[in-house]
Amino acid sequence: MNQKKIITSKKAQLMAVAVIAASIVVASMISGINNSQNIQKVMAEEFYPSGTTTSTETTSEYKTLSADSINSKGAIIKAVNPDQTTNKEFWINTVHFDGLTNINAAVKCDTCPQNPPIHPAEQPPVNSTIPTGGGFKITEPNKVGAWDFRSFTFSPSQLVVNQGDKVTLHFVGVQGAHHVVTVDGIGTFELKRGQINTVSFVANNPGIINYVCHVHLPNMSGQILVLPKVNL
Repeated sequence: MNQKKIITSKKAQLMAVAVIAASIVVASMISGINNSQNIQKVMAEEFYPSGTTTSTETTSEYKTLSADSINSKGAIIKAVNPDQTTNKEFWINTVHFDGLTNINAAVKCDTCPQNPPIHPAEQPPVNSTIPTGGGFKITEPNKVGAWDFRSFTFSPSQLVVNQGDKVTLHFVGVQGAHHVVTVDGIGTFELKRGQINTVSFVANNPGIINYVCHVHLPNMSGQILVLPKVNL
């Protein structure tokens, strides 16, 4: 008799445990559904702020988008039509890059070009391999040991236009006291700091049109790539 009571008691305990476990699972599922709905709501509000659209409009708008219109993060990608104008205008600046350094390590100079304090000590090259022409310059160390390696260039140094485009180039003297610039087939002109020299032409033939500064060769040069006209 006692054994039957014990067995019955154990069965009751097992059933109670099973009921509790089932309750936990159901609660987790409900919580998961609520969390999923909350996440969807947050994402909808991120892409469509409150007041801009309804849930029905949001669903229909997503249906009209192609697969390529939404990236992996859910951001909407919009198609943009390229500019079809045949008038192309560019501003080309004369600039230089400077590699500032010092023969001493961690020396600071407030009144002269100087390397960062943590920069290691560097000596100017004894036998320089840089090409001649003025495009590259090495300055000797100054009173605190600071020296510089400079490289002149155009910015931008490569342009792309289409055959038949009217091209306008504004050359702007920003860095460098004096330049002598040639544009293939157009002509040669001087350009000083603070000046702007403008040239225009029609790119009749496909190919490459070069522009160079004769004072800072060989690296201060640029190219205009003229793409051939496509007959549709």
